[in-house]
Amino acid sequence: MKSLLTLVEGEGSLVIIERDGYVERVLYEITEAPRFFEQIIRDMSPEIVVDTVSRICGLCGVSYAFLAAKAFEKCLGVEVDANIDRFREILHLAERVKSHVLHVFFMNLPEITGARSLSELAERNPQILGRALRLLSFARKLMSVLGGRPHNVVNVRIGGVYSLPSRESVGKLLGEFREALSALHDLADIVLSSKPSLEIAVRVQELCVHSDHGYPHYGERLVLGNTVYPARALYENVIKPVRREYSTALHYKLNGTVSYITGPVARFNKYYTRLRGEVRDLLETYGWRPPLSVLEGFVARFAEIHDSLLAIQEYLENYKHATITSTKTTTPRVSSGFTCDYAVEAPRGVLYHRYVIGGNSRVLECSIVTPTAQNLAAMEDIATQLTHDRPLSEEVVKLARNVAIALDPCISCATHTLKVKIVNTGNQKTG
Repeated sequence: MKSLLTLVEGEGSLVIIERDGYVERVLYEITEAPRFFEQIIRDMSPEIVVDTVSRICGLCGVSYAFLAAKAFEKCLGVEVDANIDRFREILHLAERVKSHVLHVFFMNLPEITGARSLSELAERNPQILGRALRLLSFARKLMSVLGGRPHNVVNVRIGGVYSLPSRESVGKLLGEFREALSALHDLADIVLSSKPSLEIAVRVQELCVHSDHGYPHYGERLVLGNTVYPARALYENVIKPVRREYSTALHYKLNGTVSYITGPVARFNKYYTRLRGEVRDLLETYGWRPPLSVLEGFVARFAEIHDSLLAIQEYLENYKHATITSTKTTTPRVSSGFTCDYAVEAPRGVLYHRYVIGGNSRVLECSIVTPTAQNLAAMEDIATQLTHDRPLSEEVVKLARNVAIALDPCISCATHTLKVKIVNTGNQKTG
């Protein structure tokens, strides 16, 4: 039996291994073409690296650039004006809004409402699509005004940004904020009224950036379960890459054996009380509080859209245009082997960069750990736990597919389909 899985970003196959008509294991056979970014940026200056890594992901370019800048600033002792750093944080939140709007309203919503497609959902209620498009359009405008364009933004540099928007352009954005928030509130009922029809909610270890104040954003420490680790120590000593014969994508596990998740659900479950009161009040009206399961990730994303929009609105209402002077951007020369690392909460979860700088102030080594790679092992384990020993059926295929959609994997940025293959372990035939 084969079918086509849509509503995921990437290319690969969902493989269901069955014996005598019952599910044994679920695998995600990922086709991820090598792009060699870790190799490409070797011998680059840190300034060029910041712009280069922003091309790794079409949706998360700000996360990559902001993270690289923060890593180099920390280890090279580059100071950033507090107002400029806050502007970069707001630009990063704008990216979170855009990514979550795309996922919740264009990928996840058909699944959680039981529609076969977005077009079917739109036929049931044409206003849904209109409001979702209004939100997406506004998110793109946010990115354009703050970052210069709606995707792969290049407005982050070591020590600051390249440009700031005018008061006039910010004023136009503020004029549209009420309409965008109204659209979000209009969509709240259909999103937050949805409940996954599962009796068992699988919980796994959760990883996110540690935050002393506010909702998690970026930092040098990560929290795994209830333990706080320095980011470098965690990725060097605890989190290990795992290779699979059936997949060209890396998987990551704790000590190479235990899967974990990162992303909106992990952030929400750990730092729910850090969301604004207005956001929590709306969620609790519909009975939502932590802990959420992976299949309830749309609630966490909706909450983060709401919370981020309110933070952006507050910032822009107090915005004062500042002139950027021609400050030097050349990084200091350092001794060979100097290590720069940092972590940031990209829309899909913890993104970690580590750079080793040589005596010529150029990159000698680079390691980039993406959120999706960290979620792939858990994606398989969760889907297997939910379907193990169940009779093979279209319902089981849909459930395994929904786990992938819920974790929003950014696999290869190539296509938007996932083939489904059923493998019988008794006679080794592929259906």
